[in-house]
Amino acid sequence: MVASTSVAPASAQSYSWQTVKIGGGGYVPEIIAHPGQQNLFYARTDVGGAYRYNSSNSTWVPLLDGLTPSQAAYDPVEAIAIDPNNTQKLYMVAGGGHDWQTNCCGAVLISNNQGASFTIVPLTFEVNGNEPGRNVGSRLVVDPNLGSVLFYGTANTSAWASSNGLWKSTDSGLHWSKVTGFPAMSNNDTGAGVSFVTMYKPSASSGQNTKTIFAGVSTPAAATNGATLYRSTDGGNTWSLVSGAPTGLMPQVGQIGPDGNLYITYSRAASGTSGGGPSGLEHGQVWKYSVTGSNWTNITPPNDSQQLAGWFADYGFSGLSVDPAHSGTVAVMTVNRYDGHGEALFRTTNGGTNWVDATANVNVNLTAAPWNGTRGYIGNWSGVVLDPFNTNHAFVTWGGGIMSTQNLTASANGQTVNFALDQNGVEETVPLSLASPGVFSWGGSVPLVSGLGDVCGFFHSSLTQAPAAAHSNPTCGNTNSLDWAKSTPSILVRVGERGSGAGGISYNGGYSWSPFTSNPAGVTADSGGNIAINADGSAIVWAPSGGVVPAVSTNSTYSWSSTSLPAGIAVVADGANVNNFYAYDRTNGKVYISTNKGVSWTQPVTPIAWHTLTTPFGKSCDVWLYGYSGLVHNTTCGTGTWTTLSGPTSVQAMGFGKAASGQSYPAVYISATLNGVVGVYRSVNGGSSWSKIDDAQHQYGGFRMLTGDPKTFGTVYAATNSGRGIIVGTSPN
Repeated sequence: MVASTSVAPASAQSYSWQTVKIGGGGYVPEIIAHPGQQNLFYARTDVGGAYRYNSSNSTWVPLLDGLTPSQAAYDPVEAIAIDPNNTQKLYMVAGGGHDWQTNCCGAVLISNNQGASFTIVPLTFEVNGNEPGRNVGSRLVVDPNLGSVLFYGTANTSAWASSNGLWKSTDSGLHWSKVTGFPAMSNNDTGAGVSFVTMYKPSASSGQNTKTIFAGVSTPAAATNGATLYRSTDGGNTWSLVSGAPTGLMPQVGQIGPDGNLYITYSRAASGTSGGGPSGLEHGQVWKYSVTGSNWTNITPPNDSQQLAGWFADYGFSGLSVDPAHSGTVAVMTVNRYDGHGEALFRTTNGGTNWVDATANVNVNLTAAPWNGTRGYIGNWSGVVLDPFNTNHAFVTWGGGIMSTQNLTASANGQTVNFALDQNGVEETVPLSLASPGVFSWGGSVPLVSGLGDVCGFFHSSLTQAPAAAHSNPTCGNTNSLDWAKSTPSILVRVGERGSGAGGISYNGGYSWSPFTSNPAGVTADSGGNIAINADGSAIVWAPSGGVVPAVSTNSTYSWSSTSLPAGIAVVADGANVNNFYAYDRTNGKVYISTNKGVSWTQPVTPIAWHTLTTPFGKSCDVWLYGYSGLVHNTTCGTGTWTTLSGPTSVQAMGFGKAASGQSYPAVYISATLNGVVGVYRSVNGGSSWSKIDDAQHQYGGFRMLTGDPKTFGTVYAATNSGRGIIVGTSPN
């Protein structure tokens, strides 16, 4: 059966979109400073876009929130560059492999207004800003004498072997051609590929092509023979090996300073790793190469192995920043220096003859995101950028965001260097599950409970303040699935992985948790999977990952019984009927139904293969399926007739929120295509008609998850196709 729908005029102007405040949470591989304008900094992330710093209020302004769903793959930014002679120009190479619409390839993003808007130039090969090697840089460089010339160095992939190497543009990034004279790489997915390209400005005059260019090749094969640095003296047409580079080490970051030295951080691939980094890098060194004298000097900072235990002492070096305004001033960062010490920032003012550990005596302020806890060291996988206008100011990037200091030089006198989180506006977590429970008696209105990748998730008492703590008891890395009891919203359940236990339950709206007293057969702390709880909280069905058969618990002691459902299935609870659960086999398009709290199951109908099963809160026997082909609806407990809505197609996400005034059915939110237009749509009449609620500036590369708020009409929470944190949309009507 097919039901017709209509689309109302766009009402996006009434909607406000913003990020839920978490306070970072993702890897920021690099920040760059513009030497021609004070406080002009750009940051790139590995999954959550790029940002420009606003020094007036110490916030980071997102630059890629206008990406359409078809451009979602451009959120991971692999390389970023500025024109040193033009404060308005910004370039990025972006791509993250295949998104949900099988977007193939990377692109060059070109801005003439500091990232306010971009021209997107697609590449013919894949780029991945979230793969090994994302810590190196910069792969992208603008000619300091002739801004229309750019070079970009690729990764060392096997899938795109013919594209590996160096590429050049002579028209400000609009067109690119491969540099045929650059040495071939090993094309075997090892190392980072071309780790950096840097140009020696004094080798040409303004308005001419810079003649002397260096490029680092970071592969284990090149490292074996020390064949890791190449030089061109004719503007990039021909290249020759620079002899004398350290053997067995792969270059990470390279920059030429005003003293005429090329500074390079090196690391070795740990046994059993590809050497791409940032993980798996060890045995680091720092070298400088005299551009005019053609000699190498090992300037590695003193090793503090006496303070570190075991393999932690064999850390690598990766992050590097040359101060363009102060000759011989360089900062470098360790990588994979764990054992409770965190990474170290070493700084020199005389070209590496002497170093000061700026983190030897450090105070770290994490109050901007208190869920990070407390510690006396900066984070892992750090990068660094020195402020060319203020020697006391530097940013440090790490696996959880950004820190900064305003008294960097205090370390020269043995005084404490103060670092603080400085990532306000950067939201880069990856939501895996979202729940907005209804109002319960003592707890009032809990806006949101989140399940996130890597940082477990949070109880959000406020959308504008960072949470105090992550979920605990049990702890986890990922929270894969959350659900709440629709008629008893104080009860929530969650399952995850990489922690102290796989599953837990909350009786206070997600504020605190208790682990299940037992687990289904075959479940481990890494089982995660999918979980559903019925309307009054008296029954739970858990479908773990890893080939474990789903299990059901119908008692407060959480003893579990195996079901007849196949492993890997998705389960949901009825939105009102306490007896009913539904399950969906995505592979075979089969719907299963239980009318006795998940104890036994039948398979009454096999609709066409869709994508995801969902149920609205407060509605009994009401079931939806959504996917690439559209929406299908059933109001008879999954039996009998399923009605296909004629309008929406390519439905990627669906959720339900509080009903509009005068309406009895919950508001329905979808991320979909309607009449050929991709966007976020809302229906207040059960899908009979739709209004578009997003706008061109707030598309976020599309949404793969939507959860309406059952307490406030018009409020919807969303997870993007990449890692842009949690987005909330609100409407006054």
